[in-house]
Amino acid sequence: MSIEKKIRLNAIKNDDLKIFSFLCQDAIVSKEEIFYDKSKKLFVATLTRYCREKVGLKGQNINYRVVSGLQFKFVNDMEYINFNSKISFYNLLAISYNEKKIILDFSMSSKINLYCNKINATMEDIDIPWPTKLKPEHE
Repeated sequence: MSIEKKIRLNAIKNDDLKIFSFLCQDAIVSKEEIFYDKSKKLFVATLTRYCREKVGLKGQNINYRVVSGLQFKFVNDMEYINFNSKISFYNLLAISYNEKKIILDFSMSSKINLYCNKINATMEDIDIPWPTKLKPEHE
């Protein structure tokens, strides 16, 4: 059994979401792993995130990914923008907040807008990281 430390963070302000955005950049998200319960004003998603916090540890050239969960509370409504029904997986590029809206920016100009009056979010690693040969590349 691993004694690996898992990340568990809460966000209540914009600067906190910037940390979420950094940690979740290049995460892989399946449309099947996104859920919104309007009656509970709760949005949740699981994703496979690239472990940026492990880059360059102990001089090793090993990359890691981990399954993590995102939860946003007090979401009054949500909106999908440019989600194609034929595409199953998207890359999460950034998380931001402005004008009472949390924006999840994905590859292929896709977005999820979460309409809320305040930020109340949690990000938590669900599993332990595993090694991967693939490292996200940006142009």
